[in-house]
Amino acid sequence: MRQNLPVTNIEKPFPKGKTLVSKTDLKGIITYANDAFVEISGFSREELLGQAHNLVRPPTCRWRHSPTCGLP
Repeated sequence: MRQNLPVTNIEKPFPKGKTLVSKTDLKGIITYANDAFVEISGFSREELLGQAHNLVRPPTCRWRHSPTCGLP
């Protein structure tokens, strides 16, 4: 699995009333991210587009769609 560094260990609260939307191609490469997704990711849109989606995954998340993703 790819190592996404640096890890900041800073939790960002989910923005109330906003919906995070991203789209990927079949290989998991980000092709679209809405403004809320870009804002909470900590990256610019240009930094996100074309990158693997696991760039924004918490380091404790091992599987897609895991109900415990991000939990210790």
